[in-house]
This record gives sequence, C-alpha cells and structure tokens, in this order.
Amino acid sequence: IRMAVGSELSANDVLEKVMNRTKGIDHSFQLSIHKQQKGKPDKYQTLKINLHWPIESELSRMSYVETLAPDNLKGVKFWEHRYSDDSKSKRWMTMPITGKLKDVTDKKPNKNEFNFAELEITPEIINSHTNKIIEESSLNKRDVIILESVQKSKKKVLKKLWIDREDFFILKAEFYTKSGRKSKIIEMGDLSVKNDMTFPQSIHVEDLRKKTIYKVKIENIDLLPTFNINSFRPCGSDVESD
Repeated sequence: IRMAVGSELSANDVLEKVMNRTKGIDHSFQLSIHKQQKGKPDKYQTLKINLHWPIESELSRMSYVETLAPDNLKGVKFWEHRYSDDSKSKRWMTMPITGKLKDVTDKKPNKNEFNFAELEITPEIINSHTNKIIEESSLNKRDVIILESVQKSKKKVLKKLWIDREDFFILKAEFYTKSGRKSKIIEMGDLSVKNDMTFPQSIHVEDLRKKTIYKVKIENIDLLPTFNINSFRPCGSDVESD
C-alpha cells in the first residue's frame, strides 16, 4: 500500500510534505558538530537551535540560534525571520567579542562550515528546480522515494534526495558539480521517535572536494518547549553598520 501512496504523489508534493513536516510545531534541539579536514586540526562547535511558528502574524517562522561552544564564539547569536507572503527572509547575528548586532540578510553562508540549510526545503527551492521522482527503493531498511532536483537556470543535475516514504524526512542527499561529479554526501542516522515523529540523531557529511568530514549529533530534541518570545527578536549590544 505504501508503494501506491508514494506513486500517487508528484515530486513537488513529496517536497512540500518534507517542508511542512514540522510546520506549526515549536521545537528546539542541540547540534554538536565535529569537523575533520585533511591537514588541519579538528574543530568542535555546539549550537542550540530554537524554532517558533507565530500564530496570525506576518512572520511564518522565527529561528533563534545560540552558540554554546567553542569559547571564542560562545554567546554569538543568530536569528532568521521568514514571512507568510514568501517575501525575502531576514537574518541577523551578533558579532564575536563586541556582541554588536549585524544584518546578514544578504551574506552568503560560509561554504567552509556545516550548513544545516542544505537539508531544508523552501517554496523558493521547489520552484527554482525541476523535480522528479526517479526511483522508489529502500535505504537502511526504510522505504524511500528518490528525487532528482535540477536547477532550472543551470540545467544540470545538482541534487539527489532519498526521502523517507512514511515520515517524509530526508534520509540521504547527494550534491553534484555542474560537470556532474559528486561533490558532497549527507547521510542521516540513529533515528528516534518523539511524539509519533521520527528524527535523526546523527548526520554524517562528506565534502569530497574539500576533503572535509562533519560528524553531527542532534541532541536534546524538545517538542513544544516553552519559549520566551523576546528571544526571537534580534538584539545586541549595539547595531553594527557596514
């Protein structure tokens, strides 16, 4: 029966289910990131991520990230506000040492660091790619739908996603260069169930071009936590101008 359900869905339907899986469910979790890069010392970072869906607001989602380690980045905070009308998201962060607030809306993510956003699905991502189901299979004893996402502007295979057919989360992702060479592999593991929802508790990332491996642990998952809403409003010691 599950095969038939998967077959009835279009690729965009599947991606929308992934996108909306935790919609409206406030939650928080901790990320412990261990970075290993050839010829360089290992790096460790710990982040606490808080996600809030406001009710009856122009904002569709508010994110607040706290840096818990290493010591030189402790206290650095990051905020993102997404809007109900799909207008451009806004982002801010506090700067290390000074604690000044900076608008980083137009700043591109650091390609040399682990980026959780690579596993996120947004309306913009769905609409800017041609998405198709290429296979229905199994991975780690779970039924999966394998999707191929081609960026419309580049007409090249850029991404393959293995999506859990029952719970609609990404179990594995592969990224490709414009020439078709595999550049990055992301795999989820150590699945646990909380409030009837399945969550991975580890992420293994291998960046083949940069010879970098990230081992990420997802800990302290808290569904429906009690948030202080003011935490989701950007604030710092002062505002830093460019």
